[in-house]
Amino acid sequence: MEVSDGKVILRGKVSKVERSKIPKVFLLHIDCGSVKVSMDLVKDLLIFREGETVELTLSRERPQYQEGKDLVVWGYVMSKKKQLLREPQPRIAYKLLVSLWGFLLVMESENEALCNAFSIMDKVYLKIRTLGS
Repeated sequence: MEVSDGKVILRGKVSKVERSKIPKVFLLHIDCGSVKVSMDLVKDLLIFREGETVELTLSRERPQYQEGKDLVVWGYVMSKKKQLLREPQPRIAYKLLVSLWGFLLVMESENEALCNAFSIMDKVYLKIRTLGS
C-alpha cells in the first residue's frame, strides 16, 4: 500500500464477485493483503474476474487512465470509522466508506494511514486497472 496525502495505491486480487440483491449489481471483493476492499458495481462496469490482479488508485486528483481499459469513477468520502473487531482475534480496524453515486466502496485496514489520507466529503476518484491473472 502506497499512501500519501490525498492518494492511496493498492494492488490485490479479486477474491470474489457475487450478485447483489439489487438487480444488475454485483459485489466485488478485492484482497490487497493488509487492506480489504469491497464495492458495489453495476453489471455494465464489471470488467474484472475472480482471480485477476488489479491496481486500485483512490485519489483527490483525477488520475491518468486508458479509456476502455481502466475503470474510473468518482464520488465522495462519506465516513471514516475506527472499529474493534473481535473475530478471529481482537484488533482495531479502520474503514473508509466512499459513495460512488449511490454505490458503496469500503476499504478496511488495520493501518490508520488509509483513513488519514482523506477527509469527510473529499471528492475522490477511484481507478481500477486490470494487471492480469
